[in-house]
Amino acid sequence: MKRVLFLSFLAMLCSCDDGDLQIEAVNFDDVGIDSCNNVDDATETTFFFKTDGDEALLLTLNGGLLENTTSLDGSITSSISTTGTPQLLYRLFTDDVSESYFCDAVPPLEPTVLAENFATGGEITILTNVSSVTAGDKIYNHNITISDLSLTNDSGERLTDTSILEYGDFNTSTSNSPSLEVPFSNYGNIAISICGTPPTDNFVRLYKLLNDEFISLDAPTSLFANSPTGETPRIDSLKTTTQSQFKNTVLNVLATADMACSTSITQEMIVGDFSSIDGAIKVSTTASEPNADGIVSYTHTITLDGLSLLLKRDTDESNDVTLEEIETMTFGTLVTTDQ
Repeated sequence: MKRVLFLSFLAMLCSCDDGDLQIEAVNFDDVGIDSCNNVDDATETTFFFKTDGDEALLLTLNGGLLENTTSLDGSITSSISTTGTPQLLYRLFTDDVSESYFCDAVPPLEPTVLAENFATGGEITILTNVSSVTAGDKIYNHNITISDLSLTNDSGERLTDTSILEYGDFNTSTSNSPSLEVPFSNYGNIAISICGTPPTDNFVRLYKLLNDEFISLDAPTSLFANSPTGETPRIDSLKTTTQSQFKNTVLNVLATADMACSTSITQEMIVGDFSSIDGAIKVSTTASEPNADGIVSYTHTITLDGLSLLLKRDTDESNDVTLEEIETMTFGTLVTTDQ
């Protein structure tokens, strides 16, 4: 079980003008992470600090560790450096310290630093997943922990703690898939997959996985008949009164095929659920020339027109949000054969 680090510095003496100063304890358990908000993209933030009165715990990360994608536990790590970054240090000041001390272009002259302790070892781990979804954004939570921490004071005395320091949580955001400049364009290069178990008789479920989300389409199998459509595509409605449905499901874990096919997904995994309430499925089919074995391939191009999505927030329908209509969206292409 993880336990929050309580840093004891008994017998660590640091010199100051007022005589010997003894740092007895440092505890930032209930203090949130701050940053200077001086970057255009929050994932580019590398400097973080926690202040508690006249104390501060400063963390500098390497660039590129924060991304707006869900990660596997333990997959994002970085070792604390004694000469560069990442770096962790504790400071004790002569008085309460504020954000301006760390973020102003010209830091205030007061307070001043009484004591400073550097981390000389430790492993930083960042676990990232989606914490919430709005009509326009996905909000990611980055949980930062430090294990096997080793701190050294000005006198060279060292404290090693093998427990886990919960440094805290930092949030970033990015546009969700329906709200991109070209809605769902992030799925463009992902091939369509088919669920082995149909959602209902004479229907098929098609899906695409993308990190912590997926899109799925329940459609009649008749839309994908092995015959060219010519200039008139096959059409089916996406109204709430029909069985055909498009969904964009956002999770707090990595998406899998089983989840898209609804065999291993739970409500606790779902952070955001965008479901079609209006629109149309259009399928245009072309046929290839027979191959050497006489087999003909049929390419079905699937588009969704006039797509209206509802973001279900919770069990209270009054909190649901209807998104702006998407004029047209390319779901992708599906290839079938006559064999």
